[in-house]
Amino acid sequence: MLATAELEHYALHSKRLWQKFCHNRGHQFQAYSEILLPDMHVNWSKIEMVRQHLARSTSEMVVLVDADTYVCSQESCLLDLIAPHASKEIVFSGDCRRVAGVPLPTNIPAALRYRTACLPNAGFIAVKNGDFAKRFFDDWLELARGSLSKLANRHPRNQRVLWEGLYFQNLDRIGLFGHQVQRVYSTSAIHTAGRRGAHFVHVKGGLPEQDVQHLIDLITGSSQRKDINSNGTDL
Repeated sequence: MLATAELEHYALHSKRLWQKFCHNRGHQFQAYSEILLPDMHVNWSKIEMVRQHLARSTSEMVVLVDADTYVCSQESCLLDLIAPHASKEIVFSGDCRRVAGVPLPTNIPAALRYRTACLPNAGFIAVKNGDFAKRFFDDWLELARGSLSKLANRHPRNQRVLWEGLYFQNLDRIGLFGHQVQRVYSTSAIHTAGRRGAHFVHVKGGLPEQDVQHLIDLITGSSQRKDINSNGTDL
């Protein structure tokens, strides 16, 4: 997780959830607070964070989670989540919300451009630690600094470069999570998403100060039961 100082008003709460989840499940949790690429928008630091982590980690799997992602249930299992995508090297959450199980794009212009209701979102990414993933993240930054630099600083920045230069070129190696990892628009939707089968949620656009108390109430009022599972996974 990349959690820079300006995100700390809500990141400290999401970190608590992820730390507990990882402790119960035997994963290693790491949070980075530094901007790693000062010449680029902060969103690119998380891509560099994963690139550096893949280079030094001995774990089979690395999972990137944004600071505004939350664990709906401490009973969730990352291995079960990833298992249906065993043939894929990288699995992204979908950049869509679900209404009655139907995916609806959160970025309609992009959905129309690429003719798909659900593009990948860079807020929750499961990565097999191997040569393909290392090249993929190297290429992601290289495109952002080179041929796709005009997209690299236009919101949603790293996703624009991903969609234009990497995703469709590697469809055989990339998967998308389904309803288990959901995009929601507010903290009030976190509990609802959990009741509807989400294991993890990603709040669109981060969390304003006024929503933090609601998040705290959700965390302290929820039942967090322990699971025990140990494996080589880094978050």
